[in-house]
Amino acid sequence: MKRSHVFTAAITALLAVCSTSFEVRAQEPKAITFLTNYVYNGRHAPFFVGLEKGFYKDAGFDIRIAPATGSGFVLTAVDSGQADFGMADVSSVVQSVAKGAKVKAFMVYTDVTTNGLASLTPYPTPDTVVGKKIAASHTDSVRVILPIIFDEHKLDISKIDWQAADPGVYFSLLLSGQVDLITASSDGDMPALSKVAAAQGKSVEFAGFDRWGYDIFGYVLVTDNARIEKDPSELKRFSDATKKAVDYAIAHPEETADIMVKYNPTMDRDTVLAQWSGTIASMQTPYAKEHGYGVATDERIQRSIDLVKKAMKLDVAMTPDDLFALKGH
Repeated sequence: MKRSHVFTAAITALLAVCSTSFEVRAQEPKAITFLTNYVYNGRHAPFFVGLEKGFYKDAGFDIRIAPATGSGFVLTAVDSGQADFGMADVSSVVQSVAKGAKVKAFMVYTDVTTNGLASLTPYPTPDTVVGKKIAASHTDSVRVILPIIFDEHKLDISKIDWQAADPGVYFSLLLSGQVDLITASSDGDMPALSKVAAAQGKSVEFAGFDRWGYDIFGYVLVTDNARIEKDPSELKRFSDATKKAVDYAIAHPEETADIMVKYNPTMDRDTVLAQWSGTIASMQTPYAKEHGYGVATDERIQRSIDLVKKAMKLDVAMTPDDLFALKGH
């Protein structure tokens, strides 16, 4: 009997060790790649806050953050499995899904768009940019948004003289007079552009699309359908970690700018702070205060779908469930 007790105790101890070892392995963070919609700016600071503070690690992720050249690039990368998660303009997501991309949004990052057009002279209304040269990469979300706005104002988008360019040369193209306007954002681009222009004795103007009647969601977080089907809990954990990072970044803007520069030493801290302040305004809207940050309602999702389908002449049935895997919690 004594030997039996000793043997049982030994087995119990061994199982306990094995169980502990398994739990440690099970809790090891999963390596993932997250793509920002654009070259880094203050809008992307919360993701680095989440990395620095361990919010993503606590959620089970070993996150690698990488920049992209536009929402179209992000959606293609996520759809093809080259990235796990990303952020993209909602209009680009609608277009991609309508054309067969196996992706869905699962969290609203900015409630309204910060996109628009920057120029050296004012362009106050959509009709004033007809016939002008606009620099935009082929994957820039503005190539989807502007047709929507033109359609609403009964303007011909074919009259726009698109100039394909890498985002890295937008500023120089505008300031050298090679184009009339560049695609830009009030939070990401304008603080830096204004600083560069001032050094040359020039001033820049900004026409925000939100002032031109474009009132659908701004940026959303996306992933591929296979991931959603395999482990939908990943979406919840990633969105919860991002919300925690956003809350912290809003409460500690100065520290947030410091963290962003720590991971990206070539960035100017004051510019990052100004950019992040602009992004906060696009998050803290009356809609977000009513429904909660990161939440999408069926009514607003459907409006996004209908506007894009009409402007891009997309003949495909699509419901809010086709576009969003999670709508908020």
